[in-house]
Amino acid sequence: MTPGSDLTVVRRAGRIAALQASLALAAVLLVVGAVIFLVDRQVQKQQITDQLTSVTATVDDTTDPPPGMQLVVRDLAGKVTASAEGLPTTELLGRPAGFSDVRVGGAANRVLVADKPHGRVVALLSLDSYAASRRRLLLALGAAELAGILASIGVVVLLTRRSLRPLTEALALQRRFVADASHELRAPLTLLHTRIQLLSRHFGDRDAHQAKEQIEALASDTRMLGEVIEDLLASASMASSGVPRVRVDVAALAEGIRASTVEHAQSAGVTLSLKQDIETAATTFTVLGSAAALRRALMSLVDNALAHEHPGGSIDIHLRRQGPNVIIDVRDDGVGVDPQAVDDLFTRFSHGHTHTATAGRERYGIGLALVREIALAHHGDISVTPTLGGGATFRLTLAAAPSA
Repeated sequence: MTPGSDLTVVRRAGRIAALQASLALAAVLLVVGAVIFLVDRQVQKQQITDQLTSVTATVDDTTDPPPGMQLVVRDLAGKVTASAEGLPTTELLGRPAGFSDVRVGGAANRVLVADKPHGRVVALLSLDSYAASRRRLLLALGAAELAGILASIGVVVLLTRRSLRPLTEALALQRRFVADASHELRAPLTLLHTRIQLLSRHFGDRDAHQAKEQIEALASDTRMLGEVIEDLLASASMASSGVPRVRVDVAALAEGIRASTVEHAQSAGVTLSLKQDIETAATTFTVLGSAAALRRALMSLVDNALAHEHPGGSIDIHLRRQGPNVIIDVRDDGVGVDPQAVDDLFTRFSHGHTHTATAGRERYGIGLALVREIALAHHGDISVTPTLGGGATFRLTLAAAPSA
């Protein structure tokens, strides 16, 4: 599965989660809306009942009925009076005592028929205002439901994206590490396989000298393979867990690298030296960060310089202070750097043969790309000053640690 398909799957899962959460919230809002509507309807019903009961208990004539209500009264002598003309008095008075519903003039009414000592009383209450109130409530609940669903979709999508972002970054980191590993390990493993085949043939031919050369080459290839793995692990470690903040003496670190590399440089006919500019006795080259990562960065710069040097050349590691920064320059007088390729020097998989002339020697690993990652992780910077045909200077800038 490609990184793009990984991202597609994560996004699809996010959309499904957002849809499910929105549907769940919509269901909750529907239930809440239904409960509110039923409660309001029950309250209206109780209000209608109380109003009709109160009126029939106190009415003794049909004059001046309450708003929205009509009255019909039949006294003991059989005389019928009504609060409005056109009421079906006979039909209303003929209803059994109690509550019922009737339509008068196309309008719905709630009716209460009550027998009193002075005769029969009929009270009619128009339900139009209550129906209009329920319609307004339904409209308000619908609008609130829609607004709630839309808002929930927006919030859920936003939260889902934020919650999935670490997963997306983790997948991207995993894919990048796998891509780095597969790309960088392929060439050394191919070389190892080829040399083993050659070594097997030489043993068959009993050519001890050629067998010894192949064994030495195998040792060199395995060392290069180990360096690639160290680069990959260092890059993944910084990206996943960050950089520890401990005090690191860059001068001591640089001296250790010089001491461990000087014999290899001499065997290639290259002079390797270390120089420190000490302005005062209090000048220090201490920074905050990871000693292992900084050692790897400086070693990569020295190794890069050695790879592009010629016999009789020289490499200088130059340490100095510049204001609040520690500057580490690695200078060589090798084949130089193509100015047009400077922007690609610190890009992953951008190998040295595209930038410089190294007698056909192809460089493997992510050395310069890792140096840049280490510099940025330490809030520093890496740059190169090319001199075509006359070498190059790689400058690593790091913030000096505050005085202890």
